[in-house]
Amino acid sequence: MIDKGKQADTSVEAPDPQTAFGAVMPVIADLLERGTRAFALGNWEAAIEQFGELSSITEETFGSESQRYADCLVMYGRALLQHAIEQSALLAQKTLAEAASGTLNKESEEKDEGEAQSSKANIQFEGEPDFRQVEEQDSGVEGVAEGKEEEEEEEDDFAAAWNVLDLARVIQEKATDKKSQLKYAETLMLLGDVSMESENFAQAVKDFDAALLVKQQFLGDDDRELAEIFYKVALAYEYNQDNQRALELMGDVQRILGNRLKHLEASEATEDQEEAQSLQEVLADVASKIDEWKSPPKPVDLNAL
Repeated sequence: MIDKGKQADTSVEAPDPQTAFGAVMPVIADLLERGTRAFALGNWEAAIEQFGELSSITEETFGSESQRYADCLVMYGRALLQHAIEQSALLAQKTLAEAASGTLNKESEEKDEGEAQSSKANIQFEGEPDFRQVEEQDSGVEGVAEGKEEEEEEEDDFAAAWNVLDLARVIQEKATDKKSQLKYAETLMLLGDVSMESENFAQAVKDFDAALLVKQQFLGDDDRELAEIFYKVALAYEYNQDNQRALELMGDVQRILGNRLKHLEASEATEDQEEAQSLQEVLADVASKIDEWKSPPKPVDLNAL
């Protein structure tokens, strides 16, 4: 008989956090491996998919304020940025191809205008009809709309990269240890890259300047990584029409690389000698860039075009 005085135990046991954690870690490791492989192969869409899912799972597992989550967001944002850059390049190539094709068609039409007065549609060029002009007349609005959609998609890609990386920045800036702060600086540099690609040079100056301030706290005065951020800041200032400040920063690039070169030349290690040789080439490139920025741009000879 059932003891009516004793209620049945209907409570559900809470899941063991250690068991749940152990179950999710292999999934995280697999997503990380697949995303990293896709990124290395330049398969940006696959990398975006893997890192996006990785970010979601990491947030659920470790929390929205965790540095692990921020690390995943950086990988996700980097993939979004590379995809946006690729799409931007493809759109530019398409635009140039269409412009070149339109010029060729115009020249051909002008050349054969006298011979084709009675039949202006479907003009024959080496046995193949040219329908471009007819199609543009019939669906010009559609073509304009398609172009606008492509431009908006490109802008959306850069905006998505910015939003993801900016979220990582907010999380990373709260950590104060050296490793976390250097990661924070790298994220600021990626935000600067997004701004440069989007031609928002004023914002790029702010992002790179902020990264520079962080790196100067932790990196030595002969660190090539420090020279890199000085160069990025200089480039942003140059594009932002502040040539004087850009040249000052390039002087810092030369100084840091020069310090590094002195240390390398004092060493007898083969790898240091090899780096010294490559560094001399880098310094030559920097000097060439400085000369270029010092020289006023030459006026364009319109008659030569």
